[in-house]
Amino acid sequence: MVKGVKVHTMVKIIKKEEKYFTWRGEEVSRTENLSDIVFALALTLVAASSVPQSFSEITSLWRDGIATMFCFAALLLLWYCHYLFFRRFNLEDKKTMMLNAVLIFMVMLFAYPLKFLATFLVNLLTGGFESDQAIAEVLTLEQAPLLTVIYYLGYGAVFFVFALLYRHAYLSADEIGLSDSERVMTRYIMYGHITHVVFAGIVVTLALILPSFWDLLVGGIFVLVGIPLTAIVKRGEQKAQSVLAE
Repeated sequence: MVKGVKVHTMVKIIKKEEKYFTWRGEEVSRTENLSDIVFALALTLVAASSVPQSFSEITSLWRDGIATMFCFAALLLLWYCHYLFFRRFNLEDKKTMMLNAVLIFMVMLFAYPLKFLATFLVNLLTGGFESDQAIAEVLTLEQAPLLTVIYYLGYGAVFFVFALLYRHAYLSADEIGLSDSERVMTRYIMYGHITHVVFAGIVVTLALILPSFWDLLVGGIFVLVGIPLTAIVKRGEQKAQSVLAE
């Protein structure tokens, strides 16, 4: 009984952190259970590829540990976005389940290029390759644009499905009882996910049309996504706050 009270108290505390949303999903649904299993599987796939096969691999395991850390952080961020969606809206209709199935499938596929790219970049930046030939055996300059395309197509696809989920929640606002401020934030969060998709599309396009030696710079421009995302979040919060003040 005490344990149940503690869990209920924790839920209340977390709810206070959501200024513009009332959490509707307190219990973990079967859809979320399945999703958590797939996220755990993706994390396992990322970590399992780090198992050393020799002593020399153990001594260089720190590089793979760094790469795994970045992958772990990226997958946890996606999981948290997924978690917030179901806490906010608690949708269990057929469309939500279909979109969720597509999302977790995309996340599982995305784990492979994510780990490959993270491992390659960490080894490249920390001297993990013994020679240029060793680098070319893993990834040639000609192959780099295609890797960029594969990675950002996966990244864009994941956030495109998130955008569709938030669009569905926005269109279901009357059914699930969203307040005016929640409708505003739902719409702007959807805009934020679309921004990820747009930037991914820009990177893919540039990777396909620019020469191979520009590829690393092309991937690097994605850090600029934080600029429009910050503006979108602030604009959404301003509008939601004005609605609450009315």
